Amino acid sequence: MMKRIIAFACAALLGVMPVMPVHAAEWKEGLSAAQPYSGVPAVDLNQTMGYTMLFPRAKMPAQHFCDVIEMYLPREDIERGEGSITLFDEDGEVFKADFTDETAVEIRPLEEVELEGLMWGGGTCVSLHLPVSMTIGKSYYVHMDEGCFTASGGQVLSLAISGNDAWVPVLTGDFGVNALRYLKGTGEEAAEGTAEEDTLNGEITTAPVKGDKVVFDLLLGGPAVTAVLYSENGSVQFPTMEYKESGEVAGTIIGDELSWGLVFLNDAGDVLDLLAVNR
Repeated sequence: MMKRIIAFACAALLGVMPVMPVHAAEWKEGLSAAQPYSGVPAVDLNQTMGYTMLFPRAKMPAQHFCDVIEMYLPREDIERGEGSITLFDEDGEVFKADFTDETAVEIRPLEEVELEGLMWGGGTCVSLHLPVSMTIGKSYYVHMDEGCFTASGGQVLSLAISGNDAWVPVLTGDFGVNALRYLKGTGEEAAEGTAEEDTLNGEITTAPVKGDKVVFDLLLGGPAVTAVLYSENGSVQFPTMEYKESGEVAGTIIGDELSWGLVFLNDAGDVLDLLAVNR
């Protein structure tokens, strides 16, 4: 779901309406990874990493929920390098990951829906998966070492990102999901939904399993007056599925294949947004 939202956001930023892909994406005539858009100069990809689109940021913020920050590049020869990337907020370091950690840092080809939205013929996404999702309205910034990823057979290094204004991830919205995290439960007792409240202060896990907890801060506001939780396969159990007030929500994972999300509704019952937030 997040990938589809990003693709449509990219297209909106560029002033176009994306179409659903019916065939493999191709570069338009005269364009390439070295010159992904007609209004920008071509670069030498043997000398520089080239164009990079950061998400989220002020000009293209995430809305309502964000548990991954991403870099989009139109080139396809990206390889994992060495170094670390760190997300900070106004209180200090939020999360730091080494690029050797393939669980936290993912490098993957762009999917067709993303290529259609970006209007590219190919590309790569470099993602940092956050163990605790961002909070709406908080101030964030990113630092990244030089050479965290490479191209041209290791000859071209990614540039360092430093300073507090080079990459400022932004999450906006009058409603949404804040500080989503998964906490290790206490085995079968937790799986039956009878774990004590102190499990909400447990250890964060990035690989939740049956018996673990999902905890987040629900924000209702603006046009959103109701949030309805769902789990298509019944893999998550919540105390109640409908919420009318903001506050902390906790559920228990009771299935092997995690699948769940939220629907936000206005006072007329119209859907404002649907968040598929399963890991």
